[in-house]
Amino acid sequence: MRTVPSVLTGNLLMLLTAALWGFAFVAQKTGMAHLGPFVFSAIRFAIGASCLLFLLRWFGYKRLTRQGIIAGIFMGVVLTFGAMLQQIGIVETTAGKSGFITSIYILLIPVFLSFSGKHLSLQVWAAALLVLSGLYFLSIEEGEFDQINKGDIWVLASSVFWAAHILLIEKAVKRHDPLRLSIVQFYTCSLLSLAGAFIFEDMIWSDIKSGIVGGWLELAYASIASVAIAYTLQVFAQRSVPSHHAALVLSLEAVFAVIGGVLLLNEELTLRMILGFLLMFAGIILAQWKFSSGNLPEN
Repeated sequence: MRTVPSVLTGNLLMLLTAALWGFAFVAQKTGMAHLGPFVFSAIRFAIGASCLLFLLRWFGYKRLTRQGIIAGIFMGVVLTFGAMLQQIGIVETTAGKSGFITSIYILLIPVFLSFSGKHLSLQVWAAALLVLSGLYFLSIEEGEFDQINKGDIWVLASSVFWAAHILLIEKAVKRHDPLRLSIVQFYTCSLLSLAGAFIFEDMIWSDIKSGIVGGWLELAYASIASVAIAYTLQVFAQRSVPSHHAALVLSLEAVFAVIGGVLLLNEELTLRMILGFLLMFAGIILAQWKFSSGNLPEN
């Protein structure tokens, strides 16, 4: 992966990333029965980063400069805050609302890009609204938004960090080695999560040890598939896929999360969810469709 992937390859890598993340919701949901969220995150990101160390010989092509290390650390800090705020908020809200509110980053990215002076066509905005509408039908049951609580506000704050994370990756991968960036951000996230565990959770080694033994399968998937593979694929893919398109494709993790719930947790698939699927796919296709050379989203 020393060359920049094509746009098609980048989108396929994003789709694979979304699938791995979507099924990771199942692993994280069942994994919380064995370990606290901060300890779970600290372990999974440490294992994920360590797995990538073995790939440096073949796929790492350029050592990070001081600026690259700082960029990786900054990415890890933003990633950690997004995960922490989401985890705090989800305690007081439903999973459906949490997933939908988190996905508001789909609209935040075009907004941030507009503030920075980058012009995006109406096609991009329309696609983002279609995808967000699909996520609503996919995630939210009727009447579920009757009351907004404190948890919803925390999750909304996390969506700002998810948007910032995607934008940071887009900028950093143009200058620095994607694999080494991933390793730095994962170790940063692991250390910060460990600090959060000491502050917010009871750090009893016997409980952690038994939790690791009981939740080893969830940890293995969350560490290797979700972190080492998926997050790294995202970093490589964003070398060719602009951030506003990346956000739309990555939002399909909600689709794969539902599929995982249906297949592995015997959750119900409703017509409302199917409508959500169709709207999301329509939005993603709209974002990629080339109507004319003068009507394309600017990258």
